[in-house]
Amino acid sequence: MKKISFILFILVSLFLFAWSGHEAFTYYLVQNLPNKDSLVKITEYSYKEDRVYNEEYLVLEDVAGQRKFFEPLCDGKFPPDPSPVDNSLPVWQILTIYSPEPDNGMDEGLNLSPLQSLIGGGSQGVRHMKYKIGPLVAFEGDKSFLYFVDMSKKAFQSGDRYWGYRFLARALHYIEDLSQPYHNAPGLFGEVIWSALNKKMRTILAYAHYFMDDYLVYLLYYSDNAAKEAILGAKPIFFDTYDEYVQNVMKYTLNKFPIVHNEVKRVFGEEGLLQRVTIDKMKTKDEEGEFYLLKAETLSILSYTSSVIKGFLEQFLKEVGEIN
Repeated sequence: MKKISFILFILVSLFLFAWSGHEAFTYYLVQNLPNKDSLVKITEYSYKEDRVYNEEYLVLEDVAGQRKFFEPLCDGKFPPDPSPVDNSLPVWQILTIYSPEPDNGMDEGLNLSPLQSLIGGGSQGVRHMKYKIGPLVAFEGDKSFLYFVDMSKKAFQSGDRYWGYRFLARALHYIEDLSQPYHNAPGLFGEVIWSALNKKMRTILAYAHYFMDDYLVYLLYYSDNAAKEAILGAKPIFFDTYDEYVQNVMKYTLNKFPIVHNEVKRVFGEEGLLQRVTIDKMKTKDEEGEFYLLKAETLSILSYTSSVIKGFLEQFLKEVGEIN
């Protein structure tokens, strides 16, 4: 067990990015919200939290209209990010522009576990993933989601709609991260064991993870409309508790992991996963028909997890009195 724990903490040090495209993913997710155009007054942060952050990168002021949080692989034009009007923003914009926020450094460089001394860091991975491999369950992506659901509820209960939605945007980030297959497992069990002894295998697993992070950006910005339609067309699914929402996202995605992982390796081979796969390389493989199964499985994940997240949003916003 200690051996596997050490391997996992080595691997997480390689994975510095997360499921990319949060802003577009979220923008499409919230289009069916009945109050998406409701205007919300911007308020100052006034909360005492029991969660530590890297304050060098923690942004608490409003940055709407500045495209501060949009990710570098995207086109810089979509989703829209207009400046506030009368110190107010629509619901859709708060959720959209702040959903990528946890990837901008607020979770990096922290001391969250004594095991982090093995790699000298890794708090980003600790907070954004939930690995299950063999008998070992590690990290706390699900707890991150639930933490910000609770913070959002507290803000709404105090009458602070702006921070209610801004905390909710952070919650969406973590449940979206857990829809990324490599946020649920770093590799197949045998590969993870071998990676402790083999640098090449560690590199392959790292760049397979990076590829899937960027593949959602490719689907949302550079491919056809299939990903957009999968998200927009998803119908809400409801569960009894907030924990059930995130657990079902993780369960579904983890079940898809072996298929997705084997396809990534088949398409690129070992040598192709020794470096970052570019958007241009993805386009070439797509045009050659190499992504047929991978795309189908990824769209299946997007469709199901979008249904779960839409169900969560509808249930949560009803409970806090934002929608009827």
